[in-house]
Amino acid sequence: MPNAHCVKTCDSVAIPFICAIFTGMSRKNRFRYWWVWLPVLFYTGWIFRNSMMIAEASNVMSYSVSYKLIAFLQRLGLYADFPVFHHYVRKLAHFTEFAGLGFLVGIAMKLCPLFRSRILNFLLFLLVIPFTDEMLQHFYEGRATQVTDMFIDGGGMLAGGFCAYVLILIILDLFGGRHER
Repeated sequence: MPNAHCVKTCDSVAIPFICAIFTGMSRKNRFRYWWVWLPVLFYTGWIFRNSMMIAEASNVMSYSVSYKLIAFLQRLGLYADFPVFHHYVRKLAHFTEFAGLGFLVGIAMKLCPLFRSRILNFLLFLLVIPFTDEMLQHFYEGRATQVTDMFIDGGGMLAGGFCAYVLILIILDLFGGRHER
């Protein structure tokens, strides 16, 4: 039985996608929320755009972030070797951008799964997007495909997906829809 408060809230145009979580809609009815995949599509495009930069442009971006972080650490009285620090900043950027994608995929899967199996939904993105991202880099000047980056990307997606899952469980618990996991 859906939460009475949520059923009343679903009349609002502002949050119909959130109500799909609470009301226990059938999969058929949830499919009308296909548009929740649009942020996933645009975010994936942004990731691919970053991968299609030549090495020089990519380095300019990551160097500027690294220099700012080093300056901040130095104000705190901490010092780091720049090349090593820069390497970890680049790897953290991989992890972070894919954590965002994992979070968006986790939310979209809950509202409008592409396949019956949620695991299959997530595995599709977990395997295909990082692989494609790294393969794109192969075709741009100064860039290279790295298997370790694929694993870092996958780890980021898992972390983001886990955060989305925990957030959904918290929302379901707050609104009395725990049975809808």
